[in-house]
Amino acid sequence: RPPVLRPTRPLVLANKVANRREQKGEATCITEMSVMMACWKQNDFNDTACAEEIRTFYDCVAKAE
Repeated sequence: RPPVLRPTRPLVLANKVANRREQKGEATCITEMSVMMACWKQNDFNDTACAEEIRTFYDCVAKAE
């Protein structure tokens, strides 16, 4: 017995992907922030020991804006 479902369009994939724009308030740079916070925790919240991670996080935030 054939299926009851009758498609309205052909069942093929499109040749393009829909552009999904980031919405306002969507989280960015989560990985960089996690690495920075882990470094802080390992170094007793000492900024000088985690300068590279902090700079990487701020660079990511600047690119996201």
